[in-house]
Amino acid sequence: MGLFQKFGEYYDLIYLDAVDYKGECDFIEKIFKTLSREQPKKILDLGCGTGSHSLILAQRGYEVTGTDISPVMIEGAKKKSKEINIEANFLVQDMRAAKLNERFDCAICMFGGFGYLLTHTDLVELFSSLTDHLREDGLFIFEFWNIGGLKPSPYRTWLKRQKKDTTLYRMTESNFSSETSILTIDMHFVVIHNRESVDVFDEKHPIRCYTTDEIRHYLNDNGFELLSIYNWDTENKAEFQEPEKDTFRILAVARLK
Repeated sequence: MGLFQKFGEYYDLIYLDAVDYKGECDFIEKIFKTLSREQPKKILDLGCGTGSHSLILAQRGYEVTGTDISPVMIEGAKKKSKEINIEANFLVQDMRAAKLNERFDCAICMFGGFGYLLTHTDLVELFSSLTDHLREDGLFIFEFWNIGGLKPSPYRTWLKRQKKDTTLYRMTESNFSSETSILTIDMHFVVIHNRESVDVFDEKHPIRCYTTDEIRHYLNDNGFELLSIYNWDTENKAEFQEPEKDTFRILAVARLK
C-alpha cells in the first residue's frame, strides 16, 4: 500500500468536480436516519484522503477522525482543515491496524479506499480493527467496485484538469485479472505549471473488486451484517437506488453484530 506519493500531492486536482462530496455526505446522513439505531455522533473516516468527506461531516457537527496510510494525504487534510477553520482529527494510520483507543458510532470508507485491501488477510485485519473501534451495533459504510460493472480489458481513459495556472493530464490503462479479482490501473501524469515547468510521473494502483455475494460473505464471516446496498454510479444520490447487475460503484451499509 505504498502509494499516493506524487499522486497525493495532486489528489484534489485530479478529482476536481469529479466527486460530489456534499451529495455523498447528504446520503450518508440519510442512512443514519434510516438504518442507525442511534443517531451517530462520532465518525471514523478510513482512507480519508485529503479529508473532503471528513471536513463536510465535521462542519455539520459530527466529531470526526480521519485516517490514511499516506502522510502526503494527511498533510493535505490538515492544511485544508486549517484553511477553512473546521476542526477534525487527522492521523497517519493503516486501516488494517488502527490504534485509536476509542470507539465510534460509525466508520466510513469512501471512493476506492476499500479496494486497496488486496488479500483475505487484509480484510480480516480490517474487520478486526473495526470490531475494536465501533460501538455495539455501529455502522460500517463503504464503497466497493463491482466485478459485473467492469469494462473489458484493456480499458483506456484520459482526463484533463485545470485550476488557475496548473493543468494536469492523466492517461490510464486498466486491466482486470479474473484469477485474483484485482483491477490494475496504470496511470501516467503530465502536469504543467505556468506554461513552463512540467511534472511527469507514473503510478500503478491495484484495486480488489468484488461481487455482492462475496461482500456479504466476508462481512458475515467477520461479525458484520450487510443491511443494504445502493447504486453509487448514479449522479442523483438523493434517492435510494438498488444497483443493477452492471453497476460499477456500489455503496454497502453493514452493522456490527
